[in-house]
Amino acid sequence: MWNRKEIKENGKKNFKKNYWPCVAVCFLLAFLGCEYSGSTTIIHGYDTNATVPENVITSTERLTNMSIFDGNDNAITIAAEVATSTISYTFKLAGSIKDLILNNYTASLILALIFIIEFIYVFMICNPLIVGSRKFFIENKPKRKAKVGIILEPFKNKSYLNVVKTMFLQTIYLFLWIFTIVGFPIKLYEYRMIPFILAENPNKTTKEIFRQSKQLMMGNKWNMFKFDMSYIGWYLLDVITLGLTGILYSNPYKAASTAEIYLKLKENTN
Repeated sequence: MWNRKEIKENGKKNFKKNYWPCVAVCFLLAFLGCEYSGSTTIIHGYDTNATVPENVITSTERLTNMSIFDGNDNAITIAAEVATSTISYTFKLAGSIKDLILNNYTASLILALIFIIEFIYVFMICNPLIVGSRKFFIENKPKRKAKVGIILEPFKNKSYLNVVKTMFLQTIYLFLWIFTIVGFPIKLYEYRMIPFILAENPNKTTKEIFRQSKQLMMGNKWNMFKFDMSYIGWYLLDVITLGLTGILYSNPYKAASTAEIYLKLKENTN
């Protein structure tokens, strides 16, 4: 068992001792669209009044992942957006296919092509960077401060394709579990430690990594959920400040604390 208050204090300490590299890692992931989607408004921004050809995109309004299918935003779809943010491109591609079936040929074909390119970008670039960021925060300790370049390690070793494959399967499995409704939140937390395990053991088989993540999270899913909810005030502040507080504080703070959870779970399992 792990103490949430202690974990967060340790994470905060590790983050503050190496403040700017921690901020830089999370900023890069947000800037490249890999993670921290709530903090990207101030980075990218967009003009909701921009002129867009009607035959390509009929509206510049931002849809949640779930509303791509039903066209409506409500409390459930907005909450689901947070949980499914890392696989949003999968929803976009599925939405394009839906439009194609409904005879919106020109728009859906163009969008499908765009989303396929995004799909490749996420799996070949973003996911390895996410694994690299986990490696960074695992190694970031007050006595041995990690360097930003660590996030590129997955690209430098022979296990790159194994990282790509494992993260790809995690995404596909999560997407399929969404349609079971009840199974999705369980698997979302069961798979939570996969990037951390990959960061330390890129040569392990996909089956071993999934099994280890399941083992680490057994009996810890509810505690992990409460840990996530303890940052809800930071999430709201991130929205209010257009992502600024997320970039400068809450994203690296939570990332460092989550790495502490992984290390504690690994220690308890051993």
